[in-house]
Amino acid sequence: EAWNQAARARYLEFDTIENAQLQSDAAAKLMDKIGPSVALTNSAGGMRALLTALKTNNLAGIVMYENVGYLYPKGEGPGVPETGFGPIEVPLEEFKKLTKIPMQVVWGDNIDKSATYTERLKHSKLFVETINKYGGKAQLLVLRDAGLKGNTHIPFADMNNVAVADLLSKFLAENGLDKR
Repeated sequence: EAWNQAARARYLEFDTIENAQLQSDAAAKLMDKIGPSVALTNSAGGMRALLTALKTNNLAGIVMYENVGYLYPKGEGPGVPETGFGPIEVPLEEFKKLTKIPMQVVWGDNIDKSATYTERLKHSKLFVETINKYGGKAQLLVLRDAGLKGNTHIPFADMNNVAVADLLSKFLAENGLDKR
C-alpha cells in the first residue's frame, strides 16, 4: 500500500513539497517494514529520499543522480530557491539525522551548458559541504571527472551505463552498503 501511494505522484503537477512529504511518509513506513535499504534516486526523487531519511532509521544510504532539491539546517540554505522543489530548511537536530548515512550526489555532462544545471550543481556542492560540516559522509561525483562522457539527466540509462553502475558499486562497497 505504501508503494502504491508513493507511485501515484509521477507527474509534474504532483512534484510539490507537500506531495514529497506524503510520499516520504509512505516510503518511511515501507522501510520500517522491509528493513535497512539504500535509496537510488534520480532528479526529484532525491528530495523524497532526504525527507524519508528524517522519518525512519532504516534508510542506510542515498545515491542521488542529478538531484534537484535539498534540505539544509535553518539559516544555512542557499537563500534562493534551487527549483520549485526546494530548498527546505529544518531544525539543525533534524538535519543531523542526514549525517548518519552515507550519500553520493552524481552529475553527468553538459552542466556548464545550462544555467539551471550549473546552479543545481552549486547547490549540490553546498549540500555536500553542509552534510560533511556536521560530521556526515557525503560526496559529489561528476561523472566527467571520473572519466565518463556523454551522460544525460538519467546516467544509469545511458550507453555507458555499465561504467556508471561500476561507480555505484564502488560507492556501495566503500560504505558497506553492498551486503544483505
